Amino acid sequence: MFILIGLVIGFMASLPPGPINIYSLSQALRFGFWKSVSIRLTVAILDTLYCYLAIVFTSLLLSFLDRWSFILRLAGSAAIVVAGIHLLHLARTHRVLGLGLPENNNEIEKNKKVSHPIFFTFIMYISSPTLPVFWLTVATIVTSHGLISHHGIKPFFFGLACGLGSLIYYMIVAWIGHKLQQVMKPKTFEVIYTVMAWALFLLSAFNLFGYFLSPYKFNPRF
Repeated sequence: MFILIGLVIGFMASLPPGPINIYSLSQALRFGFWKSVSIRLTVAILDTLYCYLAIVFTSLLLSFLDRWSFILRLAGSAAIVVAGIHLLHLARTHRVLGLGLPENNNEIEKNKKVSHPIFFTFIMYISSPTLPVFWLTVATIVTSHGLISHHGIKPFFFGLACGLGSLIYYMIVAWIGHKLQQVMKPKTFEVIYTVMAWALFLLSAFNLFGYFLSPYKFNPRF
């Protein structure tokens, strides 16, 4: 029963739009389904880890995030901006046109080398102000209702189920991106990458300035 609940929670946790969703879709549009799999696996592993830590090491996770919240926000905002600049560069130089044009394959191959999806995904994830609070809330609910204890093997398998749920969601996103990649025209790619880039810039600003606007900073103990 708790495995099924974990799958649902992991899936639902990935639904809200944010920088990871945008970045995941952009990579699927750019590389296709299988070549963008590193992003999906990174998110699934981090969801598993955060869920497990929130259940078993609640105070340790709270202490770490509270102490390093500003540094994490700053690093996350920088990673989001860099990812947005890269997407904007792709749109403006029309390198995405090489997705279907053999003469541009060399440019596409060179451009792929500057992408670091695991690094960007990792920084975006750990710098998110909402994900830790979400997993701490989930941990509180499942432990207070007796579904999971703070000890034993159940927390690990519950976290694994949550990670698998998020992986299923991002697989669906990648499949949609892969299908769109096959039918969209080059000009459409340019517009989409431009929109995604500016969406990332806005999310970066919101992520950073939200720290100063919040009276509680990270600490959810209010």
